[in-house]
Amino acid sequence: MHYQPDKNKPGIYIELHIGNPEKNILYPAQLKIEHGSFKGIYHLLLVKKNKVQLGISRNKYPVSEEPFSLGNGTISFNNILNYRKINTVPVLSIQRLLSKQYGVIMPDLIYLDSSKRAIAEHLQNFLQNTDIVLTKRNPYPWMAANANYILDPSTSPAYFGIMDTIHIHKNTLKIGLPYNKKNDNDTVSCMVNGKPVLEEQDIRQKSSEEEIILEKGLNIVTFFADNYGKVPFGSGKLNITSGKKNMVMDFNNKADIASTFIVAKIYYYTGNEDSLEAVIHHTRLITEKKLQRATKEVGYIDTRSAQISLALWDDAVEDGDSISLNINGKWLVQGFAVRKQPQFITVTLEPGPNQIIFIADNLGSISPNTSVLEIIDGKKRKSFKIDTNYNQNNGIKIFYDFEPGK
Repeated sequence: MHYQPDKNKPGIYIELHIGNPEKNILYPAQLKIEHGSFKGIYHLLLVKKNKVQLGISRNKYPVSEEPFSLGNGTISFNNILNYRKINTVPVLSIQRLLSKQYGVIMPDLIYLDSSKRAIAEHLQNFLQNTDIVLTKRNPYPWMAANANYILDPSTSPAYFGIMDTIHIHKNTLKIGLPYNKKNDNDTVSCMVNGKPVLEEQDIRQKSSEEEIILEKGLNIVTFFADNYGKVPFGSGKLNITSGKKNMVMDFNNKADIASTFIVAKIYYYTGNEDSLEAVIHHTRLITEKKLQRATKEVGYIDTRSAQISLALWDDAVEDGDSISLNINGKWLVQGFAVRKQPQFITVTLEPGPNQIIFIADNLGSISPNTSVLEIIDGKKRKSFKIDTNYNQNNGIKIFYDFEPGK
């Protein structure tokens, strides 16, 4: 979206990149905001509520902000994105519950010089009051370094609304709303694996417990605040029990105040505790063994950009190749299917030396696992042939010169 109501003032450009979902429910995403000298990049989580709505995480983790920080101002990009089409073009439009009526706190503008203060005030007004409508520009999912950490609360640098993962050995959950004394008309909804359990339930009315049959492996419980009633903020609470295990999803908790959703990841495993730990340990060993394969260096580049783009495709026959990419010891993507058409991945580099390792997950129908990689650094492009197998990874070294001339 480009917003410029006054031609005499710089416009605001906002861009939302949405990644591949987990179980078609949890979408890692990146938000970019540019206005005058300001540029901010933030990571966030989107959660599917129904076929036409995505909930927006309260927290937006600042990957970078220049030349000042918006502080809590990004909370105003809040609540729900509604999907529709305008003249056959897909759009996402924001539906706020919080910011228009109650506002949020941004950094004290008194410490900014006049030009920065004007930009900050304009951004604050835009995020709180403007009807944000984002037009779809391309069909490619966002794939970036560490995008998966948004989905993993054990490694996330910020709380994106996902509670700590729990493992259970019983195939049922009981879900219900406790009695709420608050004299307000908040309503909440709950889904398990995308299927409704409670829909727009008044929190003042205690619900009967619903028994849910779990799928083997990962199950995702999503709890939504539909509205904030008469008094901000949402105050709904959901009780979840499985055998002797209990958990509570509560919008009164400090971390979830003014949130649109709370997410719980629940793994149902049929074995005992010892065998579950063995499976986790075995998976970790397989991952480590892939990284321990011999690595053949296939290229080296220098860059002055903190972010670069990778374009990856199969220049021969699309034969089902799948690869994983690791940067500086952290997973960039895993199980990435290589297609005939280029797919793009954004990578944030660390200052100084970086190494991207390409790992074959399989060899497709035609051995070995081959693809073409193009590194895009602004207007510069450089291509490399990737040729991996079960004995050998490929590596590319990238030096990010963050202080050129020194």
